Amino acid sequence: MEIERVTIHRYEIPLEEPFVTALKPIPELERVLVEVETDDGVVGLGEGAPAYEVTGETQGSTAAVLEDVLAPLILGEDPIDVERVTRRMWALVDGAPSAHAAIELALQDIRGKRADLPLFKLLGGDAAEATIDVPKVLSIKSPAEMAADAVEAVEAGYEQIKIKVGADPATDIDRVASIAEAVPSDVSLKADANQGWGDAKTAMRALDGIAEFVDVIEQPVDKENVDDLAFLREHVDVPVMPDESVETAHDAVELVKRGAGDIYNIKLMKTGGITEAVRLNAVAAADGRPTQLGSMVEGHVGTAAGVHFVTAFENVVWNEMVGPFMTTDGITDLDADVPRISVGGPGLGVTVDRERLRALRSERAVVE
Repeated sequence: MEIERVTIHRYEIPLEEPFVTALKPIPELERVLVEVETDDGVVGLGEGAPAYEVTGETQGSTAAVLEDVLAPLILGEDPIDVERVTRRMWALVDGAPSAHAAIELALQDIRGKRADLPLFKLLGGDAAEATIDVPKVLSIKSPAEMAADAVEAVEAGYEQIKIKVGADPATDIDRVASIAEAVPSDVSLKADANQGWGDAKTAMRALDGIAEFVDVIEQPVDKENVDDLAFLREHVDVPVMPDESVETAHDAVELVKRGAGDIYNIKLMKTGGITEAVRLNAVAAADGRPTQLGSMVEGHVGTAAGVHFVTAFENVVWNEMVGPFMTTDGITDLDADVPRISVGGPGLGVTVDRERLRALRSERAVVE
């Protein structure tokens, strides 16, 4: 079996409302769908979800790297040889992780289809089925607005709420306290500063006021401030979760050495796909640490890959595969009903809706 064709689709997915974090507001999702076709007719699906503030990529740069470099490189390769193919891609392009992820997820999809098994079974098969419950992620707004959004989320069926913070510490304290007061005590609250507090001193001011309400604080300081992560871990009574500070397995090793995290946030778009994510997760597991599979607000294909990763490994205890519930449209038959997402069938277990893809697509390129 050889790869004979790669099709690259640029498409845009409308959001229910703009998604606002400490990094930037996001009005819509600009995504890249990849279809890798073999000479015997098997088609693997992959997705790139670039975020310039995190990985330095845009939709345009991702599509260009795929069309000009990575897709031509993999023509003629056996897609089952995931390790060798991805190693060749990284040797040629040392960066652009969401472009790498788009190809690699498609190879993993082919691998599962060829074996006639769902991908999570091939990866580890910890769960009985590829089904997860996701949290509601609240954009940064006023404390009263976020509390109202939290109440609405609980009424809709969510049992976990992730609170975007990272602005002024005093207002962030009000945001979290207002939400905690508004929802039942058994609702799990998590806070994510997206580097917004900058340093340990500022983060301490905020955490003094919110630690009692949240189960974890995610990336409270700049990603380079690893010493500050270690300091906070020793001095605050809430688990610390690095996100932007941990992109690869090598990063995880360094954080373990420096005692800089209680739980690590893995993202397939940071690691460049599942292969490196498995390595990163193994580092955490070897150190007795759980992980979360985070989200770059992927579309349906990236979300399906995330569901398989979460259900493959015991120590992936949380997830944020929230994309399908933040968007007004999708391009596959993914089964998503608040707060649950399920996939079935071989590989990633989703099929493209050609009509919806055509409606959302802005550009298409074929490399063969």
